[in-house]
Parts: sequence; C-alpha cells; structure tokens
Amino acid sequence: MKFLIFTHVGSTVMLLGFIALYVFSQPHTFDLVSLSTLRLPLMLQIPIAVAVFFGFAVKLPVVPFHTWLPDAHVEAPAPISVLLAGLLLKMGGYGFIRIMLGVFPEASRFLSPALLGLAVLTMLYGAVVAMIQQDLKRMIALTSINHMGYVMLGAFSFTAMGLSGAVFQMFNHACAIGMLFLMSGVIQHQMGTRTIRELPGLGKTMPITAFLLILGSLGAMGFPSFASFISEYMVILSAIKVNLLLAIVVLVPAITAGYFVWMLRRVLMGMPERPLTRSEAPRFELLTLAIFLVPLLLLGIYPAPILQVINSTVQSLARLGLG
Repeated sequence: MKFLIFTHVGSTVMLLGFIALYVFSQPHTFDLVSLSTLRLPLMLQIPIAVAVFFGFAVKLPVVPFHTWLPDAHVEAPAPISVLLAGLLLKMGGYGFIRIMLGVFPEASRFLSPALLGLAVLTMLYGAVVAMIQQDLKRMIALTSINHMGYVMLGAFSFTAMGLSGAVFQMFNHACAIGMLFLMSGVIQHQMGTRTIRELPGLGKTMPITAFLLILGSLGAMGFPSFASFISEYMVILSAIKVNLLLAIVVLVPAITAGYFVWMLRRVLMGMPERPLTRSEAPRFELLTLAIFLVPLLLLGIYPAPILQVINSTVQSLARLGLG
C-alpha cells in the first residue's frame, strides 16, 4: 500500500507536468523527438521539469522520496525484489537522462546544484543507514538507494563521462544487487532466517553459498576488477571535475565497503550459537547466483564492449553542451 501511494502520487504529479508540456508546446505533441528540439522559456521549463522530476525521483528513489523501497523489498519475495531493483528503479534513471536532460536541458542546468545536492544526500543516506541494519535484505535494499544516488549524480554532472558512468552503473547495480536479493532468499530458505546476528556459521554450513556471497558483496561495494568499480569511478571523477566540493562522495564507497565487510565478518567468521544442520543450497540455485557475477567480472576486466555502446548513445546528447 505504501508503494502504491508513493508511486501513484508521483505519477500523478508527473502526468500534470506532461499535460502542461503538451499545452505549452507548439505544435501540441507528446513526441519526444519533437519535444527535444522544442525550447520553452526557462521560467516555464522549471515548474514543468520539477513536476516531471518528482515522478522519476520516487521511482529511482531519491531521498526523501525513498521510504517505500526498504519496506517493499522486505515484504516482497526475493524474485520480485530482483525485478524491483533490476527494472523498476532504472525507470527513474532513464527518465532523468531521456526526459529531464533531453526535453528540459536549460531547466536541468538551472536546477543542477539542488539536484546534485540531493544525489549526494541519497548516496550518503543509503550508505549510512545500511550500516545499522540487522535484516540482510533491508541492508541490501538501502544499498540500492546508495547506488541509485550514483546514477543521479552522474546524470546531472552534465559530462559525457558522468552520463556514461550513470548508465553503466544502472547495469552493474541490476547484476550485483539482483544477485544479493536472490542470495537473501536462498539464505532464508536454507537457514530459516536472514537476520545477520543469527547467521554465524554460514561459511562452514554453506561454503559455496558463502563464497558467492563474498563475490556478490565485492561487486556491490565496487571492488576493483568488478564492473561496478569502473562505473562508480567514472561518476565520482566526473563529479569532482564539476565541483571540487563533490569530492565528499569518495566517502560513500568507503562506508559501503565498511558495512559489507562488517556483515561478512559476522556471517562467515562468527561461531554458531547452536549446532547447524542445514545443507548447502541446491546446485541450480547456486548456478543462478553465479550467472549474475559473470558480466560483473568480464566487464570489470574488459568494459569496452558495453562502454562503446553507451558512449555512442551519450554522443547524441552532445547538443546539451556535455563536456
């Protein structure tokens, strides 16, 4: 119900923005190609852009429109959490890049200081709040908020590197966090719980699952040799080029690594409070989890194939004056 209320309100406000765009465009149209060549006066662009931004901000989600996400992930089955993280959240990033930058470039530039501030807040908030979570799935959900902050920061940095990093980050987030959500479901099914303090001994009881959990956590924290490291590096570097004060975001990967290492230490190195009789997860489930790691590792070593495709798309936005 909370998810429904948030997305319904956000979509309604966004719809009002689209209607206003149609009314004030000449000729009246909803065609994105035509709208991308239309240049409304800045004072008209700004309120319409804010209304459209609100709808996409709920989807991403951007702090403070984020509170539906942890609750929805915790209540949803693991496969549905994968769809939420892998597809739904990306609609927000797509909207920022395709609609905000494509249709409202001047308004986006005017609003960029506030938008960059919200992006930094989203990154820091998601990382800090994840540190205190005891539910493994809620911790992963808050990591999604943290990762989506990178997307917003890269998109509104107005640099080619930032935009490419934002798109690449969306792909990497889908792989890494999608795997971890499935992992939380596997662990809950095999161990009977996903509460971190009740999982010591997992490394001895389910060694292959534990090894995949380590790899998935390294991918989510942006460890070198994983594709997520490259996308996060691109976004952070582009942000620093825009404004040196944005260098504060270098704290985010450190905090992210901190709470993942804290979780792994408690789960893998702790001693079980009671004898554990659970067995390793089925091979099919382990293979499914491992498949998510393949693109993260391959593109972490050789990212050229996907970056070439992304960069060719970013070049089409050169008319926005991207650096």
